[in-house]
Amino acid sequence: MHILIIYTGEFQTKKAPIGGIFQLNQAKLLNSNGYKVGILNPCVISPRHFLNKYEKGKSFFYKEKIPIFKFYKKNLMPRKFKMFNQSLKKKYEKISLDLFQLYIEKNGMPDLCHVFDVRFGLVVGSILKKKYKIPFIFTEYCVETANNTFPVDKKYKKIDIIPQLKKANVIALPSKKFSIIFKKYFNIKKKIHILPPVLPPDLFKIKKNNQKKKDKRYRFIIVSRLDKNKNLLLPIKAFIKLNRTDCELLIVGNGPEKRNIENNISHNNIKLIDKATRNKMLKLLKNSNCIICSSLHETFGVGLLEAAYFGLPLISSNCEGPSEIVNKTNGILLKKNRESHYLKAMNNIIINKKKFDPVKINKDIIARYGKLIYLRKFKKLSKNYTSK
Repeated sequence: MHILIIYTGEFQTKKAPIGGIFQLNQAKLLNSNGYKVGILNPCVISPRHFLNKYEKGKSFFYKEKIPIFKFYKKNLMPRKFKMFNQSLKKKYEKISLDLFQLYIEKNGMPDLCHVFDVRFGLVVGSILKKKYKIPFIFTEYCVETANNTFPVDKKYKKIDIIPQLKKANVIALPSKKFSIIFKKYFNIKKKIHILPPVLPPDLFKIKKNNQKKKDKRYRFIIVSRLDKNKNLLLPIKAFIKLNRTDCELLIVGNGPEKRNIENNISHNNIKLIDKATRNKMLKLLKNSNCIICSSLHETFGVGLLEAAYFGLPLISSNCEGPSEIVNKTNGILLKKNRESHYLKAMNNIIINKKKFDPVKINKDIIARYGKLIYLRKFKKLSKNYTSK
């Protein structure tokens, strides 16, 4: 079966080095299990990024045996113009059809597309289905659709997104609670399936090659984009009140809330690492003792998944995806997103650390989110939707 994955964000560029990592992990897993797979990456660059360095034009290359087709183009019309949405839609249709023609010349016609992004991915999936009769699965990871901050324009939502969602042969979202929000938000009548992301394959290399942590302090770690949705001041303030010299809090990430975070981490045992490669981040995670997620909303929570693979206990807010990942075996799911609850959870984890067996945590997460589970679910979703 030939699967074409469509991703409309920046794919592994200098500006976004891990952009499209979920899609690449999926492609590698499917490819290693008998599927023919390619990635189509049309991307329209916003005017606000023109002063930054960005990729231009078409490019084609292989990434770990996966053919990647890119087409990056400027969008000259500012968002404030009334015709902005229609202009952007037309541009995505044009560059996608152009890029797709190049793809099929080299790889042949796909049986099925797997489309990501409710804003622009749907545009691409819909136009390919209309012209070439190719069915598509739609998946959304963007947290903006869970916290009601997208779309900002109700007209765009009603006119463009809802009709295109109806064209999807399958809608598959990463968590059950997020699917309920998404279904209500976009007034979806059809069944929504659950398809969490693939357990990242680079975890396996870190587990084998990395040495154990030398520092004997108990390390809490937060791996996160630094934005308001991540709600990071709560666990930071809770850790300061914990007031233990035998503990440390490591925050790995960057984002618009960086300065605000820096102003609140004068404590000697709190450290912020704002520049880290994925490999370095995974090594830091592996050498930690407990991960904390304090998000207001999360469509899934891959960071928790990665930590659990390394056997770390989890502390998390009770939001969409994390509420389905955290259980009695692997950690503590907070009843309320309050500073006092984080403080209590940190104390409980330290006092009862023997209760959370790293081997059991690892086996539990593989049993629920391992590659065999993903392949079984994807096969079930895709088997009835081929173009032949």
